[in-house]
Amino acid sequence: MLKLRKRRINSQEEEKSIVVVGAGVTAPNSRRWISVTKKKTSILVLPVLVCLLLLAAGLVVAFTLERSHRKSKQSEALVLAEDTGQLFSKLLDQALLPVFSLAQFVTEIVEFAELPQKIGPAFEEGSLPFRTDKNGTHRNVTGVCDDESMLKRFNKIASGIKRNAKMEGILVNLQLAPQAVVCMLYPKNNTEDFSDGIFLDSTGAVGHDLLTDPARSFIAEQTVPSDDLVIAGPLTLTQCADCAPTVQKALIARLPIYSESDIITVNGVDYPRWGFAVAIISWDAAVHQSGVYNTFEDAGLEFQLTRTDVRVDDDGRLSENVVVLANTT
Repeated sequence: MLKLRKRRINSQEEEKSIVVVGAGVTAPNSRRWISVTKKKTSILVLPVLVCLLLLAAGLVVAFTLERSHRKSKQSEALVLAEDTGQLFSKLLDQALLPVFSLAQFVTEIVEFAELPQKIGPAFEEGSLPFRTDKNGTHRNVTGVCDDESMLKRFNKIASGIKRNAKMEGILVNLQLAPQAVVCMLYPKNNTEDFSDGIFLDSTGAVGHDLLTDPARSFIAEQTVPSDDLVIAGPLTLTQCADCAPTVQKALIARLPIYSESDIITVNGVDYPRWGFAVAIISWDAAVHQSGVYNTFEDAGLEFQLTRTDVRVDDDGRLSENVVVLANTT
């Protein structure tokens, strides 16, 4: 009996043991499942957070790089613009020498020195009259500015100055304008600085009175009182309507020539001036020889070169007009 009970007890103990063991197995598995579930939630959330952080960091880096690249391009564009400005400044400095050289001959050659008296101030008695076919913009300089011996001497001087200037294709014309009237110019028909049949015929400029032509008088009036070279443009040359578009735009450099024996009157004020020494600079050639198009293209940049025209209206107000001279096409 005791043995049997003992077995029962053992059986119960075994059953208890089984239950206990079963409970022991079940409880840890339940906790493990909960733990794994929690861990899986963390595993899902953490990569999302990391991804968002990396994305945000990537956007910040991309924005920083883009801003840095933009600043770099802006700095590069500024440097190129300054270099281009220096190129044009150097070009204009080159134009000084031929104009000053031409002006020097005026004071030394008697035939040239007497020209202002022969032409005379506009509308005064004894002065050369205006051509009836030019609406008050050109004087009739026949018999004064077409003297063969004087023209021969001028052409020899001007051709030497132009050749020694080393500005082939850019310096396309040299002129003398006594009493602000274009009298002599070289070359009259320029074919040497152009190719493919292109030319610059300046015959129409002879006799041009720069102080009475409404389209040019403002510039001439600013030039007469000046002691320095005055550069205007680029302007459209009116003397060559049939010329190719590439030669019609030019910078016009004028140097007023001092004279103790001559007077030019501007707005009621007398100035001791003989007239002007003038150089015509091809704008198209200047732009292309500067290399500005290739320079900006190689840098992956675009440019726009502008000029601001300031005019005085009839009521005395100043007005500005911005003109595009050259730009990336």
